[in-house]
Amino acid sequence: MTAVDWDSLPAADPLPSERSLLRSLIQSLVDSEAQISAARAHQAMLYTSISERNDDRTMDQRRADIVADLLLCGAPAALDEGTAAIRAHVQVTVPVLTLAGSDEAGATLAGYGPIDPESARCLAAGAPGWDRVMTHPVSGAMLAVDRYRPSADLLRALRVRDEHCRFPGCRQPVRRCDVDHTHDAALGGQTEIHNLAHLCRRHHTLKHATDWQVRQLGGGSLEWTSPTGLVYIDVPTPILRFIPSGDPPPF
Repeated sequence: MTAVDWDSLPAADPLPSERSLLRSLIQSLVDSEAQISAARAHQAMLYTSISERNDDRTMDQRRADIVADLLLCGAPAALDEGTAAIRAHVQVTVPVLTLAGSDEAGATLAGYGPIDPESARCLAAGAPGWDRVMTHPVSGAMLAVDRYRPSADLLRALRVRDEHCRFPGCRQPVRRCDVDHTHDAALGGQTEIHNLAHLCRRHHTLKHATDWQVRQLGGGSLEWTSPTGLVYIDVPTPILRFIPSGDPPPF
């Protein structure tokens, strides 16, 4: 079926809407059949192109290559497209001063060895996140590892805890807020729930650009100190709120 003669269809439908529905269904079938035919023609062309290639591999070698493609890509890569499914994990250790361009100390690519600083910067620029590794200044032993950007699980926990901007009196919802390190990450602050809080853009700027001070008291409570010395305590609002339905029972 490649075309429909609409005039040959029965014209005795009592409801125009039913005739319109029938017409749309038939047209959908025609379009689907045309798409299937085009896909089959494209597939035949690809197979013809593959068969015309100079391939001196035996059948067993081709089967082994297909198995390797399935393991690596999840699909046969015979059409030079399956390799795009491969996702690599690249681990580069680079000193922070080298990353900033202030030093030219070498970097290390895991599983390979030393690489030049420029290649390390290029790899770091395209990375979705960086892990910060603290080492002993003398022995070089690793002391701690954390990441500047919070993980998805940590972000969910913060959204549940905070609900809104944590500056006293501000009720901007967390979807309009930034996740701020209470103790600046550049000064050693850790990316952990006891050092993070949601701040709207206005109060995030206020914290960093004015004399307002804030510190974590534990349990998500924040202590804000104004430039005049006044102290304000902001306690996270609990998600579960139990309201008594009557008088408490007598003791």
